[in-house]
Amino acid sequence: MGNYLTKTVFLVLLLHLLISSSCGAAAKPSENGVCISKGGRFSPYESEGKPPKSADREFKDLNMCKAFHGKTCCSASQMQSVSSAVKNLATFGESVKDCSDLFELLECSICNPNVGIQSGPPRICASFCDRVFEACSDAYFSSDASKKVIIPCGANEDIICGKASKWESNGTAFCDAMGFTVQTEEPCYGSKASLEPVMESGSSEETQKFVVWFQDLQQPVREMISWAVIITGSFLYRGLIDMRAMRLGVNRNGNA
Repeated sequence: MGNYLTKTVFLVLLLHLLISSSCGAAAKPSENGVCISKGGRFSPYESEGKPPKSADREFKDLNMCKAFHGKTCCSASQMQSVSSAVKNLATFGESVKDCSDLFELLECSICNPNVGIQSGPPRICASFCDRVFEACSDAYFSSDASKKVIIPCGANEDIICGKASKWESNGTAFCDAMGFTVQTEEPCYGSKASLEPVMESGSSEETQKFVVWFQDLQQPVREMISWAVIITGSFLYRGLIDMRAMRLGVNRNGNA
């Protein structure tokens, strides 16, 4: 009977884990809904302590981070910082188009309203970091000693530039070196939910292709989790039936 009990406890824990994993995408930021500056290399929000708001009128002439103009913690200073980084990567970093588009999407994370109300650096999904690193592995970056991060190469001839693949070996290390926090579980920037506004904003074709790729990837994962929950639940149900049968057998033998 001890074996049955151990097996049942294990199945209960596994079922709970799988259900929690399947519900991860629905998780919401736990902070109180006001803008919190990210620290590190990221300039402070001018709207610190206030809820994210529409910046459509302020940014009407800016194409950068369009997906988040309708609700954001960003001001012109953040937009200028993103624009400068993306332009440097394209001009001096010799990035290809898919790298530039995905790097822009990464840099725009600071303007995502959910990221804005979370404490600490932007929390980036590890899978998204891998995608950006793959696209930008041959682009050139340099070290910003004052902020202890790597940044796209700029016009300064005194700095030493090297390919991203020379600075770091994988997406997680790449995002970390750029000052982001990397997470393997949602909620994080780069998940399906966080990128849906991009599809509705008229963003570049390559950026939208990435979002479609990511959504297609998540569907079979959800199906696998659903089947795992069903199979585990079946084992659990069978284990409970077996335990019940054993107890009934013991009771009958005792009464006999």
